[in-house]
Order: sequence, then structure tokens, then C-alpha cells
Amino acid sequence: MRRRSTRQAVVLAGAALVVAAGLVVTAALAFPVHRVGRIASGATALPDTLRPYAFSLCHPDLGSLSAELDALQTRETPVQYMAVTTDGSGGSFTATVEAPGVWRVQASRAGVTVEGEKIGLGDSDAAAQAPEAVAVAQKLYDCLSKYRFVDETTPLATSSQLVQWYKYDTVVLWPCLAAHGIKVGDPPTRADFSDPFRAQAVNPFQNLQLGAGSRPKLLAAVRQCPVRPSYLR
Repeated sequence: MRRRSTRQAVVLAGAALVVAAGLVVTAALAFPVHRVGRIASGATALPDTLRPYAFSLCHPDLGSLSAELDALQTRETPVQYMAVTTDGSGGSFTATVEAPGVWRVQASRAGVTVEGEKIGLGDSDAAAQAPEAVAVAQKLYDCLSKYRFVDETTPLATSSQLVQWYKYDTVVLWPCLAAHGIKVGDPPTRADFSDPFRAQAVNPFQNLQLGAGSRPKLLAAVRQCPVRPSYLR
């Protein structure tokens, strides 16, 4: 839509899952565990405001990571949490699973790599300790790299554009999404498009609820109901 979102992270502490954002992962990874291969060109474009729903779209199994975290707790160095981070989209997408201070796994278009961070823990040893982390990182990459998140922010919209956006949203976009079974609530008002800054906050997916098996329905709706068609950009 018209609001930029940050990278996404899930932090596992014991059996609890806490959704967070903004976790920065910058380390260089070295040990090649498994090659994912190149992603296909022409990734499906999705509004950037759907980025927070990326995990729900791909339904990753994080239960296995909780079990792996529990297993790490019995070792010499206790691990307080495990972090799952995604960043970028399309060809630049990366998925990272990290047990801070022990090992870090990252999947990208170059493949899946593992780095041992604990003193005395080699990369190959780290890979042996983190089979579920490697599997989750690869699965997230395989699924989410197929999507390209598009930021459609237009802070310099003219008055004429704002009127066109309002008419499109109320006459086309909201009814189209509703026809696909996507619950988007009440359409925006004319006042919501009184200036470019208020218009940027209009988001049909703001209160989106995704249930089991909703991925095909949502993707079909996004294809048939573009948030901002090319003639309105």
C-alpha cells in the first residue's frame, strides 16, 4: 500500500513466540551447508503492507525450532532465545535463524550457510547442532523469495491524484477485496484523502486476519485487486 514496513523477526524464548521487528543481522556467513539455488525471475508483486503477514502466508513450522532451542539449553553455554529474521524481497530476500553467541544460519539466493559463533565451535559443528534451523531457513527462503514487496508510497500526490485514489479505493478496491472474501472493514472516507500524508495511512490490510488455508485466497485477491494500478501511480 502506501506505508513502508520494516524487516520482520520472530523471537523464540523457550516455547513462547513473540513477534518483533527491526532485528539487524549483519555478520558474514561462511560454511556452505546446502545450496538453495537461484530464484525464478519475475517474483509475484505484493503490497509492502503485507510484509508483516509473510510468515502467515508461508506457514513456517516453528515448533521444531522450539525443540532445538530446548536441546541447546542442556549444553555448556545456555541459550536464552533463538531469532528468526527475514529481510528484503525477491532476489534480495534473506532468511536468518540465529542462536546468539552459538551459531547463525542464513538462506539467500547464494545458498544456505552456517557460521559457528561460540569459541571452539567450528562451522561444520554448528551445522550439526542446527539441522532444524537450516531446514526452517531454507523453507522460508523457498517460499518468501517468490514474492517482491512493492512500496507504493507517493508523498507528493496532487489533489487530482488524491481524488482518483479515493474513487478507486471506494468504488473498486474495497468491493473487489470483499468479493474475494477478504475482510477489509469500512472503506475510507473523502477526508482520508484530504492530503497526501493522511492518504498514506489508508491501508485495506490494516486489520487483516489470516486463517488456515487463506494464502491462495489472499494471493488471488491481490492479483485481481491491485492496491494501486499503474494508471493511478
